[in-house]
Amino acid sequence: MADLKVEGAELKQLVKLGKKRSLSFGFCPGPKADHTLLIDRRKSPEMLGKLARQEGSSPKVAFGTFEVKGRTMEMTCGRTVPQMAKVLKKYLKTQKITINVVVLDAEGNTVDSDVEDLAPDPSMEDDADTAAIQDDADDEVEAPAPAAADDQAAEAADDDAKDGTLDAASLAARLKALKPAVTEAAPDVAAKLGKVMAAAVAQIKAATLEQADATVTALENAVARLGEGAKSAEPATPADDEADFKALAVRAQALKGAIEGIAAPAKDKLMAALTDAVKQIRERNHDTAATILGKIETAVGKLTAATPAASADDGKATPADVAPFVQSRDAWIETRKNLRQEMTDLKSAIDTATANVDGFEDVPKKSGILLDHIDDIDSGLETTLDQIVKTPDEAKREELKAGARKIIETYRGVLDTDFFKAVDNNGFIKTNIRGSALDSLQKVSAALSA
Repeated sequence: MADLKVEGAELKQLVKLGKKRSLSFGFCPGPKADHTLLIDRRKSPEMLGKLARQEGSSPKVAFGTFEVKGRTMEMTCGRTVPQMAKVLKKYLKTQKITINVVVLDAEGNTVDSDVEDLAPDPSMEDDADTAAIQDDADDEVEAPAPAAADDQAAEAADDDAKDGTLDAASLAARLKALKPAVTEAAPDVAAKLGKVMAAAVAQIKAATLEQADATVTALENAVARLGEGAKSAEPATPADDEADFKALAVRAQALKGAIEGIAAPAKDKLMAALTDAVKQIRERNHDTAATILGKIETAVGKLTAATPAASADDGKATPADVAPFVQSRDAWIETRKNLRQEMTDLKSAIDTATANVDGFEDVPKKSGILLDHIDDIDSGLETTLDQIVKTPDEAKREELKAGARKIIETYRGVLDTDFFKAVDNNGFIKTNIRGSALDSLQKVSAALSA
C-alpha cells in the first residue's frame, strides 16, 4: 500500500489533475504532521480510507473524492476527521501546494472549510506532466462496472442505521463494489468470500455496523490481495492501532472477572498468564497478546464447564419450597454452558470459512472476541439462586429474589443489544443463542414469581 502514498511533486500533479476529473482519496492525520494521504484513480474511496488507516499512525481516517475548482479543493467525504480543512490545507502547504480546502458531506453540504484570498500560483496551472497523467488515466482499462446491487444489500442500505461514523448505506455500497471481484475469483475462493459477504449483509440488516465494518474491511483486504497476486504480495502484518489495543484490553478485562470465580491454584496460574497478556498489550505486541488471551479463554471455558453445581441439600431431599429454585438454577447453569459452546462453535465455523483466504489470516486471533459477549452473562444469577436455596429466612430470601430479578433484567438488556439480536443470523452456522437464553431466563422469572 506504500506506493499509494503521495508527496511532493507527485502530489501536486495529482491535485492539479483534480481540475479535470474527480479522484478518490484516503486521509489519515498523524501526530506532528505525520499525515498519510493516498490518492488513486481507480480504487474506491472506502478502500483508500482503509489503506490510509493501516498505513497511517492513528485510528482516525477520512475518505471520499475531490475536485479542484479554481484555487479550492472541494472534498466530498464519506467520512471526515476533526478540523480536516485546516489540517489538510496546512499539510498541503508543506508540500508546496497552496490551496483552499472545503469539506462537503455526501449530500454536498459544507461541513468544514479553510478559505482565504490566495495570490496567483503559476505552478498550479496545467502543464505537460499533468496532461500526461490525464492521458494515462484515459488509456487505463476500466475496471468492470459493479453489478446491480444484491437485493439483500440494497435492503440493508435502506434500513435505519444507528447514529455514529458508520452507516448502512456506505457499508452496502462497499459490498456492492466488491461483488465483481468476488464473482471473478477462483471458484473455491469465490465460494468462501461469498459466504462472508452474506454474513456482512446479515450484519448490516441487523444494524450491527461495527461488526459489518470489520467484515467488509476483511473482504476489501482479501480482494486487494487477490488483485495484487497472493504469491507476490508481501505478508500481512498485524494492525498495530488503537482499535486492536482496545479490543484486546476489553478481552483482558472480561477474563479478569471470569478468573475471579475460579478456585486456586488454577486461579493463580491464570492470573499470572493474564498479567503477561496485559504486558504484551501495553507493549503493542498484539499477536502475542491475542495468542495468550485465546489460551486463557479456552482454559476458563473448560474450568467453568467442569465446575459442578453447588449442592443445596448435602445429600438430603430438597425441600418443596426451594425445589423450583434448584431446578431453575441447574437449568440456567446448563444454559450458560450451552451458550458458550454455541459461541465457540460459531467461532470455529468463522475460522474454517476464512481459512486459506488471502487477507483473512488474522481472523482466528480476532474471532475470539465473540466469547467476550458471553462473559457479559456471568455467574451472578446462579450464585444468587444458590443463596436463595440455602437461605431459610423468608425476609432474606425475598431480598435475594429481588436481586435475582434485577440480574435477569440486566441479562435481558445484554441480550437486546445489536450483537445478540444478530448473532443467530450469522450466515455461518445455525445457532439459537439469544432464544435459548431468553427462554431460560423466563423460566427463572416464573420460579421467582411463584
